[in-house]
Amino acid sequence: MQRLYLLCFCLLVLGRILDVHGGNNVLDCCLRTSEKPIPRRIVQDYRLQLVQDGCNIPAAVFITTKGKRLCAPLEAPWVIRLQEKLDASSARKAKPKGK
Repeated sequence: MQRLYLLCFCLLVLGRILDVHGGNNVLDCCLRTSEKPIPRRIVQDYRLQLVQDGCNIPAAVFITTKGKRLCAPLEAPWVIRLQEKLDASSARKAKPKGK
C-alpha cells in the first residue's frame, strides 16, 4: 500500500514538472525593429510576428543564412520588397518542372 502512495506521489510530481516545463510555450518575440535595410543575399526566409499571436509589436522576422533572426518594421517599403523577393524565390523553387 505504501508503494502505491509513493507511486502516485511520484506521478503527481512528474506531472507537475512536465506541466511547468513542457507546457511553457513562450514565444520568441522581437522587442524592437531596425530601420536599416537587410541585404537580400544574407536572407533565406522570413516569418511574420503579429500582436494577436502574443507579441508586443508587429514585425517581419528575417532569418539569415547563418540562422540569425533580424526584426524589421512590417510597413517599411524595403521590408515589403524583400518579402516579395523571398516569396517569388520560394514560389520558383516549389513550382514543379514541366516535361
